Amino acid sequence: MLLLTVRDGQEIFSLLDVWPASFDRLPETLDRAAKQAVAHRLDHGNLPTQAQWAHRFRTNLT
Repeated sequence: MLLLTVRDGQEIFSLLDVWPASFDRLPETLDRAAKQAVAHRLDHGNLPTQAQWAHRFRTNLT
């Protein structure tokens, strides 16, 4: 699961099923407490999925 912050500042989650061939692992930058906070938001944040956010975004453009 990925926690994304989109251009309107809303947090959404998405799944990355397959690593792209060009994907380079990023170095760890979060401490344990920050990782736990992200995990808690993903598990209990009632976040919209990327697909739900994109649908609302497209709907609001029309």
